Amino acid sequence: METPLYYIVKAKLVKKEKGKEPEFEEYQKVFLNEIPILARKEAFDYYQSCIEVLLQNKNKEYHSDLQARHDLINFIEKGETSKLLIGEKEVIFSSDSLGNGIGVYLVVNQTINFSTFTPLDKGDQVIIHGIGNFVSKYQLDQFICFLRSEAECYEQLKLYTNSHIIEVTYFMRSAWEDGCGDISIDTFKILKTPFNWDGFDKPYWWGQTDIISEPETEPLHQTFEDIINGGESNTVEFKPTLLYNFKTKKAGISIKEIIAKAICAFLNSKGGFLFIGVDDNGNAQGLENDFKLSEGKKAKDFFQLEFDQMLQHFLGFATISNINGHIINVNGKEIFVVIVQPSPRPIFLKSQSEKKFYVRGEASSRQLLEIEDIINYCIDRFGG
Repeated sequence: METPLYYIVKAKLVKKEKGKEPEFEEYQKVFLNEIPILARKEAFDYYQSCIEVLLQNKNKEYHSDLQARHDLINFIEKGETSKLLIGEKEVIFSSDSLGNGIGVYLVVNQTINFSTFTPLDKGDQVIIHGIGNFVSKYQLDQFICFLRSEAECYEQLKLYTNSHIIEVTYFMRSAWEDGCGDISIDTFKILKTPFNWDGFDKPYWWGQTDIISEPETEPLHQTFEDIINGGESNTVEFKPTLLYNFKTKKAGISIKEIIAKAICAFLNSKGGFLFIGVDDNGNAQGLENDFKLSEGKKAKDFFQLEFDQMLQHFLGFATISNINGHIINVNGKEIFVVIVQPSPRPIFLKSQSEKKFYVRGEASSRQLLEIEDIINYCIDRFGG
């Protein structure tokens, strides 16, 4: 069935057994309907049933989206397992899982251009609702942009919305950090989801701990340390900084491009972990060099904003759904771990003068230059 857009419910997790390479797993169920808003309802109903099963495994009931986020900060506790059926496949969440998440994705079947933000290309998948490591306070600016994109898709394509359009007033953290002041607060049209946007119209909402629950990374620190101790591989990369250039002692766009290249390679391969603030030998150096470039802004918020802008600049709007980053503590140093899920379609890095295609080698990123090599790789990796 060919429709202008459709929906997918996805579960993603990363399994890491001691002494083995991480395995990035994805499970999905597709929802198609000639009337897309009905496919959307079916997807959200299915997602809701998944959340209720996860809560039942904790002997809890669903009362609200926020309550579910608090109760499912960790999908499972240490030593437990939790099973969930996604489509025809059984998903097993266990205590050695990293990056657990379930979400509803919008998929477009044609390129759609917007007046105020990045176009969606045919085949792009963007998350419009999710839980676990899919949605954190640092991702909400992108999250609401995805919802605005969805609403504009319906408007441009003149699709029936069944009165699901609502208005939300939101304080854009990234715009405030860029010095936009009061114009950081705006009212947007989106299609309704279970997420409660009350309170997000206030300055510095991201400092409130009760407005959205953050996935806990503390229990996973030992696992991350084990991954670092295993050294660089086809699923692990170390970088000392996100911004700071050791030669110029200043921020450099070329440093960001190096980070984007590694992420691009993981997206086009089988996923991976990128540790920023770690040297080539696996020693945690910390993020101090990047933090000191914040010029009076909150260092962690500044760092996260620069990371988000790097993704959009070099890799595009739709890749964000496959990338999740957290600041963690290793050996007394704060570092940034980026968990990259494999992309469902080829991703090109947007360099200054051209687009480049990277894949992951044994312990480094490798650019494919010949068109024939890129085509053959994409057929083998993505099918078609």
